Amino acid sequence: MEDLKSFFEKQLNKKINIYPYKNQSLDANSHLVTFNDTVYVIDFLDENNLDNLNGHFYLIYQPHIDFEYLKGIFYNLYDDINIMQQSSFFVVNSKYNLDINVTTQNIIETETYQSTYIFYLGELDNKSDFNFRVQLCSDLLPHIVKDNAKDKFLNLFDLIRYKTLDLINKDDVLNRLIDFNKIKSIDEELLSTGIKFINNDLNISKTSSDMFLHRNTLVYRLEKINEILNLDLKNFENAMIFYLSVKSYFLYKKI
Repeated sequence: MEDLKSFFEKQLNKKINIYPYKNQSLDANSHLVTFNDTVYVIDFLDENNLDNLNGHFYLIYQPHIDFEYLKGIFYNLYDDINIMQQSSFFVVNSKYNLDINVTTQNIIETETYQSTYIFYLGELDNKSDFNFRVQLCSDLLPHIVKDNAKDKFLNLFDLIRYKTLDLINKDDVLNRLIDFNKIKSIDEELLSTGIKFINNDLNISKTSSDMFLHRNTLVYRLEKINEILNLDLKNFENAMIFYLSVKSYFLYKKI
């Protein structure tokens, strides 16, 4: 497909997306061509101009991104998509909400042997919002990578969560209110247990199974956290304060 795309781009002297025609609806800027008895759709694109693009946007990040190779993967997985490059991100755009998720991320990692992060930016209809969200992802990316979370597919709620942690780090009042010295004195395994308990929806059984911990051991650790920090993680508000404080410590305070 890439050879065919290159051929048409040279002939037309324009950047295009090309994909097989499967009786899908066409835009005004879409054209049908027949090549070797196969019908294709050609969309004309300006890769450096997002002004006329709208719909759902996804950013893909890898440490050593191979743009052309990733294009091949996505064109094989999805139809009716626009593909662009923005800063260090590979961008996928579609009129429809694609089934891009953590499974897609796993497929890409298997194909490329690289750690892969996918950000769903939502449905956008203007370049300003797109640029804002791309910049936000770029700013938060080092902390997201450092967090080393299991799930590398992130949506807008995840960006809010990481931005909140970033704001905590930069706010002098919050930094004075959170006792980072006490947190630093606590065994990291104990702190991680509390985070995993919160990530598992404050569910004892789910967390003990996920961590291969005996239920009584998990309960003991949660009680120990309450004893040291006076935060009962079975209480939502206490759990929220613990999560924001400890995650902020892990991402920004640890040397």
